[in-house]
Amino acid sequence: MLLLGLGCRPDPSPQEHADELVAIFGGDRGQACKYVSSLSRPYVVGWDELKLNDLQRAIDTGRPLAVRFEGCELEPLLGCTAATGRYGFSAATMTKPQTIELRSAAEAFTRFQLGGVGLEAHFDTYNALEVTRALGGTWEVGEHGDFFADEFQGSRCAGATHVVHAIDVGAYRVNGLTGAGGGGSAQGGVAGAQAGAGGEATQSRAELSHKGNPEVCGQSGWGNIPATDCKTPLRLTLHPIRPAAERESLCPYGMQHIAGGRLGELSLLDFCLDTTEVTVAAYRECVEAGRCETPPRSRYGTWRDPDAQQHPVTDVSWYDATTYCEWAGRRLPTVEEWEWAARGRDEARPFPWGTRPPTSDLTCWRREDGKLGTCVAGERPLGPSRDGVLDLAGNVREWTDTPFEGRRSKRAVMGGSWRDSDPAALRVDRRQGLRARDGGDGDLGFRCAAAVRPVEIGDGVEI
Repeated sequence: MLLLGLGCRPDPSPQEHADELVAIFGGDRGQACKYVSSLSRPYVVGWDELKLNDLQRAIDTGRPLAVRFEGCELEPLLGCTAATGRYGFSAATMTKPQTIELRSAAEAFTRFQLGGVGLEAHFDTYNALEVTRALGGTWEVGEHGDFFADEFQGSRCAGATHVVHAIDVGAYRVNGLTGAGGGGSAQGGVAGAQAGAGGEATQSRAELSHKGNPEVCGQSGWGNIPATDCKTPLRLTLHPIRPAAERESLCPYGMQHIAGGRLGELSLLDFCLDTTEVTVAAYRECVEAGRCETPPRSRYGTWRDPDAQQHPVTDVSWYDATTYCEWAGRRLPTVEEWEWAARGRDEARPFPWGTRPPTSDLTCWRREDGKLGTCVAGERPLGPSRDGVLDLAGNVREWTDTPFEGRRSKRAVMGGSWRDSDPAALRVDRRQGLRARDGGDGDLGFRCAAAVRPVEIGDGVEI
């Protein structure tokens, strides 16, 4: 169902559309490819047919497939498969075809990522593209957590970066549109961001390509498997392949394990905390899945900055932060968990890195006079917490799940931001209260927490 979410949204105005594209790419292919490679669920609608066939062969083997994913390039490594885990199929509950109109090459990139690279060339001839697709179901690796490098076998595993954890399959058809109603004059390349403000004239339509038949995706084949014309890969879910040395980690990839203890009168269990604040690129995936709201515009906001994909996402309310963490299978930390991690647990540090006063080598701060805004998430590696968590002081203030002074309409915010120049603002015990609906002004973000993984002991499992 997530596959169809984009097609269900109302079309933005031309100006909103142009602003969004500029925010993602800045008119530059290099920026576009950085954006594509940051995604964990890229579309492959319109992708190279040979690579689509490789994915279909991987489904047939049933064994999870490794890929090399860099920039705008994703290479299926057919000679590299996981020794454990198998793809299992679940049928889609919504199979009605959905149609969207792409008015520029840049919009093809935003909607279809890897496949958009191929769709781009058609804008030299056509004013717009009409893409119809339908979802038949999903092949997904069941009951398998992280994949580690030593689980993969084969002659082509060198350079593998991700495993294809799930493949949404279905069918699609691409038509080229000409005429003023197709979105104005044709514009090729990523820079053609504003094509699409044309009039209402009639259009002519020519079929450019198709894989399967979107109209048959509501029909099941043998054993509930989709009909033959509804088995084309449409979207991938990629999980990074983790180093074998991380196999014993108690926390998901990208998180740090925080041992529990006592903070005042409160006993804390072990928990996991994101190593960095949630980035623009990570939050964008939730927006594209139809679960998270687009952050509003602000003077120093990161959402529309083409160079800020790896900066913390800003201008998010407590509700936005909560929704994202739930979508990611996590939660917001409590204020006590946040402080416990920042103070080095029982070391009771005044700052995450220790007792030294803040400097620009340790944290992202004192940047308001220069109107510099946020830093890249995790860019200050000299200022980690005792457990390796970054940016717990500075960069952006962070939401917690705890009501402020017992008021449900307000939530505790921790950590200081790039605006601060007073060291006291970055102390780990400094708590602020903000209305849950506030989003700040380019200086408020969040990170997520999670429970630790089960630990195997002999033949049993200890939680």
